[in-house]
Amino acid sequence: MRNIVLNIPHSSINGVYDKNFGKWQCNPYFMDDCLKKWTDWYTDMLFNPLSRKENVETIVFPYSRFVCDVEKLKNDPLENIGQGIIYTEFDGYKRNLTEEQKKNIMELWEEHQANLQTAIKDENTVLIDCHSFPSYLANNDICIGYNEDWSYNKKLVDGIVKKFKKQGYSVEENIPYSNSITPEKNFSYCSVMIEVNKRIYMNENLMVLEKNARQWMRWSGTLEKIYDFIQNF
Repeated sequence: MRNIVLNIPHSSINGVYDKNFGKWQCNPYFMDDCLKKWTDWYTDMLFNPLSRKENVETIVFPYSRFVCDVEKLKNDPLENIGQGIIYTEFDGYKRNLTEEQKKNIMELWEEHQANLQTAIKDENTVLIDCHSFPSYLANNDICIGYNEDWSYNKKLVDGIVKKFKKQGYSVEENIPYSNSITPEKNFSYCSVMIEVNKRIYMNENLMVLEKNARQWMRWSGTLEKIYDFIQNF
C-alpha cells in the first residue's frame, strides 16, 4: 500500500495582519482583492478522507500565503514582481518588512518543507498538492496538475482523471494551473496536484460552504475512490 501525503499550503488566513510578520494593510479592499480571492478556502477540510484511512498524512501550513508562500522556490522568478516566497507586493498592495522579519518568515518556509520531507518516507509515497481555484479562471470542475519530470506518472494521472470523470466531474489537465510541489529527497516519488473549482463546494460571494448533502456525498465518495486507487495502483 502506498503512502499518501496531502500538502495543503493555502487554506489559512492566519497572520496576515500580524505586526511581526504579516504587515499587510488592514482594510476591506485588500480582503476583497487578494485574501478572499486567493485563499484556498476549506481545502484543509475538503481533502481529508471521511474514513480513518491508513497511510494518509496531512501537512497543513498554518499561515496565509500572504505571510509566506510555501509553494514557491528559493530564487523564484516571481520574486522580480514581489511574489516569491515572501510577497512584498500584490495587486498594488505593498508590504514593508525588515530583514529580520524576512528571516523569521523564511524559517516558516523551511519548517513546512522539512515537514513534507519527513512525511515522504520512500519511493512508494504519492504527494498530493491540494488546492482550489476561483471559478472565473476556468470552466472545468477539477484540474489535475503535474510536472514534466521524474515525479510524473501517467498511470497515476490517468487513473485520477478517470475516477473524477466517472463521478460526473469535468476535468482538465494543467488548466488553469500546472505543476506540483516536489520537496527534495534522495529518491524519486510521485507528485500530482488536484485543484478544485470553488464553485462546486462553496458560495464564492458569501464565502460559505454549500449545504447540498447530495453534493457532499458525491464528493466524499469520489475522494475515497481516488485515495483507494492511489494507494493500490
